Amino acid sequence: MYQTKIKGDRLYHALSSGYGESVETFGFVEDGETPMSLLVIALSSCMTMCVQGYYKRMYDLEVFDMEVLASYNEDIFNLTIKLPAQLLSQTDQEDLRAYANRHCRVKRLLREDVRVSMSFEGGI
Repeated sequence: MYQTKIKGDRLYHALSSGYGESVETFGFVEDGETPMSLLVIALSSCMTMCVQGYYKRMYDLEVFDMEVLASYNEDIFNLTIKLPAQLLSQTDQEDLRAYANRHCRVKRLLREDVRVSMSFEGGI
């Protein structure tokens, strides 16, 4: 189970209390994180962990650098997943994409008409 408590004290401002540091959200990105930016963070974080899980299961690899650049616009999440070139060269990208899509719990919560586009780059 996941749970939180949110307190609002003024227009377009909320503060969470849950499992770690409080998260402060605003109505506009100029002020800080928004509920939508947190969704982008949640999807990107989940995909990061799915990629890490793939490399653990397929190659018994637990430590490697990676980065996910993410954006959302008009029902499309675009994720660019940057991996070390040597890892990416030995990886079947469709297999990695299918694994991440299958295991990402955040993605499964999205509406079916919301697209998640993943591309991969080497060289991190």
